[in-house]
Amino acid sequence: MKLFSNKGCEEMNIETLIEAMKKRPKMFVEEEKIEYIFYFLFGYCSSNLDDDLDKYFCMWFGKWLIRWIKEHIDEQYVPKTALWHHDIKMIAGDKQDEAKFFYDLCDEFFEDYRKRRGYFAQNKF
Repeated sequence: MKLFSNKGCEEMNIETLIEAMKKRPKMFVEEEKIEYIFYFLFGYCSSNLDDDLDKYFCMWFGKWLIRWIKEHIDEQYVPKTALWHHDIKMIAGDKQDEAKFFYDLCDEFFEDYRKRRGYFAQNKF
């Protein structure tokens, strides 16, 4: 999947895309708000599931996030919606930058996926 029409652009999976967003967010979203990032990635997930990592992120990031919240912040946490950007807003609060928090969570998600630990170990992916 080519994100840009420029000649020479390489194909990106979701991890590479999020890493690029972290470095230059305005290339992808007008403002670096978690809602904008969510909907941009939702669009990506709607049309690009060529890579296993893409599939796992698009299908499981929200569930992985709920487990992460229960393990690290509040074991009784119950999400109010099915949209993971709401969970990030809820737990980030006013204390931290939601976008940076999202990028940090993604780093941990991708590491868990690669090492088959946490959510991925339990569900035997």
